Amino acid sequence: MTKRVILLEEGTAEMKGIMGSKGADLAELIHAGWSVPAGFVVTTECCREFCTRLGHLSGEGEEEIINAIRHLEQQTGKFFGHSENPLLLAVRTDQDRASATATRSLLNVGLNDATVEGLARQTGDRLYALRCYLDYLKEYGQLVYAIPSEFFTEISSHVKGRDETELELTITHFKYLIEGEGRNPFPQDVQIQFKEAVRAVYHSQRSKASRSQDEIMRKSYYISSEQSAPVLIQTMMHGKCGESSGTGTLYTRSPLTGGRGITGQYVPTGNASQTDHGLERLRNDELELYKSLLEIGSQLETHKGEVQEITFVIESGAMYVAQTQPARLSSTATLRSTVDFVHEGFITKEDALLRIQPAHITEVQKLYTNPSSINEASTGNFPVTNDECPAYNNSDSLLSADLQLLLDWADEVKELKVMANADRPQDAITARILGAEGIGLCRTENMLLSPARLPFVQKMILADSESERRRGLERLLPMQQSDFEQIFEAMDGYPVTIRLLDSPLHELLPDRGVLEKRREWLQAEEWQEQKDHQIELEELERVIRRVSELHEHNPTLGQQACRLSTVFPEIVDMQLEAIFRAAVKGIRQGWWVRPEIMIPQIGHVHELQVMRDLVDHVADQVLGEEKRHCLYRVGAMIEAPRAALTATHIARQADFFSFGTDELTEMTFGYSRHESEKRFIQLDTDSRTVMNNPFHVLDIEGVGQLIEMAVVQGRIRKPHLKTGICGENVVDLESITFCHRIGMDYVSCLPEQIAYARIAAAQAAIKAQREGADTQKTDISTIA
Repeated sequence: MTKRVILLEEGTAEMKGIMGSKGADLAELIHAGWSVPAGFVVTTECCREFCTRLGHLSGEGEEEIINAIRHLEQQTGKFFGHSENPLLLAVRTDQDRASATATRSLLNVGLNDATVEGLARQTGDRLYALRCYLDYLKEYGQLVYAIPSEFFTEISSHVKGRDETELELTITHFKYLIEGEGRNPFPQDVQIQFKEAVRAVYHSQRSKASRSQDEIMRKSYYISSEQSAPVLIQTMMHGKCGESSGTGTLYTRSPLTGGRGITGQYVPTGNASQTDHGLERLRNDELELYKSLLEIGSQLETHKGEVQEITFVIESGAMYVAQTQPARLSSTATLRSTVDFVHEGFITKEDALLRIQPAHITEVQKLYTNPSSINEASTGNFPVTNDECPAYNNSDSLLSADLQLLLDWADEVKELKVMANADRPQDAITARILGAEGIGLCRTENMLLSPARLPFVQKMILADSESERRRGLERLLPMQQSDFEQIFEAMDGYPVTIRLLDSPLHELLPDRGVLEKRREWLQAEEWQEQKDHQIELEELERVIRRVSELHEHNPTLGQQACRLSTVFPEIVDMQLEAIFRAAVKGIRQGWWVRPEIMIPQIGHVHELQVMRDLVDHVADQVLGEEKRHCLYRVGAMIEAPRAALTATHIARQADFFSFGTDELTEMTFGYSRHESEKRFIQLDTDSRTVMNNPFHVLDIEGVGQLIEMAVVQGRIRKPHLKTGICGENVVDLESITFCHRIGMDYVSCLPEQIAYARIAAAQAAIKAQREGADTQKTDISTIA
């Protein structure tokens, strides 16, 4: 028999699957002897009937809910819909605040024109009762009829809440608004209210979850509509009966910093201004109740291993725990409390690592690199200041002590190495501070195309003879050598993967339109007969002619990467000479230099063979006797689908594979990243033609299949072939888990992404271990 309704006292901690986490937690508190407002859980199966049967329940479901409400009436001595002694209900989703969707609820379900007077008699405060009714109408209109909150705010903006007549008039206006916008009058029938409340609360979490699909473009975690939680029903307790009454919220640790010690708010009965007196007032007035709260918080933390938010109500000297849930914390507090829970033995290091999300690391790093952003970066609207987080005053580190410890734990379990994309020496220094285990991508074109160096590159490209080109390169050689020397020094003992020039030819040329406008201006001048003027015009004519000769109709698929070196081999010669000269200097200064030279956009094994011969030739000439101390490698950057498909052949000439996922994604999908993101990828989020932006999250189904195939085929030829991946779309948990599963050696990312990549690599290893997968011995050869 399907269980549609479960009373809280009938539940157990083991029933979390059908009761939800909040319901099961409250049931556990009841069994532990704590007072909890009476209630029951409407299971997900029963809630679906509200949404699939147009709000109509089956006979069995209706009877179970009626019986559950009668049970609450017996426990409380109040009656649902009774004008003299009304029972009011709180209807909440059971999702935690830690979920991707916010908890939605309707409080005081059962209030109407008659029961509001009953509430006034129960609390002895008619103003309070009217304010509850006003709030209920607003929430009901928003949640049930989707009426924008601004409509209610416009009506109530002048209401002070101190005059009964004023409140009554506003209540009438709210009811008119609901009838006009919702096309139905606000129901005075409490049974209809209850059904609509359950339906709306349950439906709200599903619709919000569905809308959160858009966040997949940027985040690796979301709540799907299939994960909708049950609905929790509890009797309302207002903390207004008797002098020893009040309401409050307790946090078992600071939601700002994560520091030990309870904090929270408490508003006692009779506080006309509804001012928060803090928990000090409760400790002074009701010490035993205060101690009970401490005990509950301690028990929950020990059991859950999470900071708890406890909502409590005190009525006539008796305390009730209305709700417990994981507290919404700032990122700083999340890291601090997570580390403390490991030290206190509540959770394991692995459990701690699995809790960390990208936003936690991003925000904490932002605080360290930009202290002025502290108030902006904290989550959950909890501002954090330097006084609250003294560690942030330490300018010598880029990581907090808690984050550094978590990263150390991650390094103990992760199998993937995390390397950095670094184009400048400063990038390499920052990467090492953040824990990079080498440089996975050094883009030399970014060095050459800087404003100070581009004119020399263009002069060399536009030269009419090889000798002129080599003279231009002589100016660039010491600049490139200096860059590599500093990077080798920063990465002493770690590999440095250097990608040779990868720019398309058209990016190296001056703009033809600008040159022609200059020519027109020179020709139009009256004094063009002057000698200097004529020399400039002749040189301009030569440059325009040369640019025209080098013009390509489809530059994005033209001369670039390894193909450019066949036209201008002097460029590659210069780069290789700069690399090996820097290596010689580093070796003689006592550094352990490990250059890994990567040939970009290989499409055929012959291209790699030609380039490898060139690398070896220059190395022999430059390294001399130091060659025995410089164990360089030569590898292929797999960016073309053909290279992935012929990886077995390419592996003969390659010491390593590095997958450039940005270009591989463009070539596999067949469209430009810039144009597609601007024109149609974002539009596809509604039609779901493309579920994820493949330039933000790795397309495992398509691009990933090519990568996995290439890894398998390459290791058939060379079992110990080093493989790695670099690209903007690989630093998310799903992509890193994929890299871990297929046995890659490393991922390479931007320096600011290193910390999260280390955590994600550990999460991938932990999940694989817990799923019983021995990834080091997994036979993936059948994929080939």
